[in-house]
Amino acid sequence: MKKNSFKLYLVCILAGVIALSSCKKQLDIPSRNSLDASIALNTRAGIEAALNSVYSVLKRESHYGRDLFSVTEAMADVAFANGRSSRLLGENRNQSLANVNIWGGSYGAINEINLTLAAAQNVGDATAADKTRWEGEFKFLRALYYFDLVKNYAYIPTFTVPAQDKGGVVLTLEGFNSAADAAAFRPSRATTAAVYAQIMTDLYQSMTALSNSNRGRNYASKHAALALGSRVALYQGNWAKADSFATAAITLSGGIGAMTNTSNYVSGWRAADHPEGIFQVWYATLAENLGVNTSLAATHTTLAAPGASASPRQGQGDLVPNGFLLTQLGISGFPSNLAQSPPLPALTYSGDIRNKLFEWGVNAAGHYVECTKWLGKNGGPNWDNSVILRWPELYLNRAEARYRLNNEAGAWADLNVIRTARIVGFTVPGVQDLTGQALLDEILKQRMLEFAFEGHRFYDLKRNGLEIVKVNPAVNLPATDFRLLPRIPVGEIDGNPNMQQNFNY
Repeated sequence: MKKNSFKLYLVCILAGVIALSSCKKQLDIPSRNSLDASIALNTRAGIEAALNSVYSVLKRESHYGRDLFSVTEAMADVAFANGRSSRLLGENRNQSLANVNIWGGSYGAINEINLTLAAAQNVGDATAADKTRWEGEFKFLRALYYFDLVKNYAYIPTFTVPAQDKGGVVLTLEGFNSAADAAAFRPSRATTAAVYAQIMTDLYQSMTALSNSNRGRNYASKHAALALGSRVALYQGNWAKADSFATAAITLSGGIGAMTNTSNYVSGWRAADHPEGIFQVWYATLAENLGVNTSLAATHTTLAAPGASASPRQGQGDLVPNGFLLTQLGISGFPSNLAQSPPLPALTYSGDIRNKLFEWGVNAAGHYVECTKWLGKNGGPNWDNSVILRWPELYLNRAEARYRLNNEAGAWADLNVIRTARIVGFTVPGVQDLTGQALLDEILKQRMLEFAFEGHRFYDLKRNGLEIVKVNPAVNLPATDFRLLPRIPVGEIDGNPNMQQNFNY
């Protein structure tokens, strides 16, 4: 019998859903795998546990624990999988089927959101403020999950290949708490426009329900909803809305975080909570870290601490910057094949402060220049929070949106906020030095440098219809290549005649 794994995802509730809470009552809540959702979701403690569960899915290796940062960087033009393990080699070579795989985890979280939203307003021991906050946080999270799904499994509206476009992703706002209900569900893919419209609806409602800073950067807030809204609108090609959301987030009173500058940029990355962070995935205990093989730190560096290239190896350092990115960062002195045997030559750095987070790693079949953005800053190895929304994106989103709106002066002004904050001694020219395509190119370059190894580059190339060109490894991938979209899990297609697979799978 063919299986329909979408049905399983809809009724699957994550193991350890309650484990994030120390409350005994929460530990006693029955699993909704076997009992009706109303049993688990009729108390304040149950709703809070479900909310923690939905946040916890973001911590998975398949999501912001690694893949939405590392796999997408490997697929783009900025990283090199050095073969220290078998990880990320296929993704780095843009092989068919080597892509992100967030379908199951995302739809499991969305189903839990839908179930809990339906139950939350009827909880008797919750205040009106509790219920409003729950609505805001759950709808922000649903918007984030749907956005990550649609930007991966579908074309981004600003660049599509009509002959290969199969639409968006499955869109459902109904929760399923029994196998029978899920088995009767035969979804089709919604249009990409419909998915983006629902994302925006959720974000607007989240902004209304949440306070400016809410519970801080570990949770959804109005500030986070505005910041995510600016990104979604940019991908959607709604330039005016991207400008408006970014401006609202920049000028929001009592929001979260602030821009760093050349004097505190590096130390910001060594803090447990990045000072620029607006929303992050929070790893509350050391036991939650993904370990020596697949955490962000272990994936990107072998170092136990900055400057410790002569010390024992701590991480795998599977994915390192390639020569193109290092050169764009203003780093020189590395060999063309990227691997270096001792003694290590001194690297030369330009005045771009961002390049100080790239240095020689530990010798393991050769030293490589590695990214040190994640180095156990929470107090233990492989235990770093994943920052999803940072302040610089607000200015870069707005700069690009204003360029598209023919407001080149406004775009240039925002670009200069970034250049001033990142380049030592940068002085804003008295006369605008960049216009037209050169201005857009510089905005995209600054996005690449600012968010190196944070998972933005692949989507910037994809949404702008730009070819992926690599020297290490030597791979060129046109924007029309089907491999830019992952395969929808086969179980979603088998047994469901309404579902369409992505092109050429």
